[in-house]
Amino acid sequence: CSTFKHSPDSCSFQDWASWIKKNIKKKECGFFQADVREDTCKCGYLKTEHADEAIKPEDYTGDTWDRHKHVHEVTTDVFGNIVFSGLGHKISKYARVSTDTNPELLYELLTEWWELSPPNLLISVTGGAKNFYLKARLKNMFHRGLIKVAQTTGAWIITGGTNTGVMKHVGQAVRDYGLSSLQGKEIVAIGVATWGVIHNRDTLV
Repeated sequence: CSTFKHSPDSCSFQDWASWIKKNIKKKECGFFQADVREDTCKCGYLKTEHADEAIKPEDYTGDTWDRHKHVHEVTTDVFGNIVFSGLGHKISKYARVSTDTNPELLYELLTEWWELSPPNLLISVTGGAKNFYLKARLKNMFHRGLIKVAQTTGAWIITGGTNTGVMKHVGQAVRDYGLSSLQGKEIVAIGVATWGVIHNRDTLV
C-alpha cells in the first residue's frame, strides 16, 4: 500500500478509495442538448444520466453542443469492488477514469493501491468483431496458450473489457483457469471498456 510500504497489512478499501478521490477524474457532460431522440444528449448519454445543472445550464444558453467545450473532468465517484459470477467469491476492483488520465497515476493505482505485481509482459487482446467463432480445438489451444504465457511470464492481459468477439474468449480462458486452479498462480486480466457500453453501469455508481 502506497502510504504503508513497511506494513505487512494490505490496503483497505478506505485507503485506496481516499486516494482515488484525490487523484482520479472522470469525464462528464455539462450541457444536455437533445439529439434525434429527445431523451438522449448529443454526448450519447441519456438525459437521466446528466446532473440537474447540465439539463438547465444558464452558462450555455444558446450554445450548440461541442464536446471540447461542454465535456469536462470532475472527481470520479465510480469505483469499488465487484464479484463476477462464475468465479466463486473472488473480488475484483474497478474505477471509472478519464481518457486523459496520466498513465503513471493508473500504474500507481494498479500496483501500489490495488497491489498487482508489476508485469514482465503486457498482452493486449482486442477486436471489434461481435461474433468471433473458434472451433473447439482452436479455442482450447488459444485458452491454454494464453494462460501459459501469462503464468510463465507474469504478464498482464489487457482487453477491451466487453463480452464480445475475441475478448469473450479471453474472459472465458481466465474464468476457466480461476475455477480449475484455485491454488495456482494468479492471472491478471484488466478490462478497459468505454463507460457507455457497460451493461447495468448505473449499479456501479
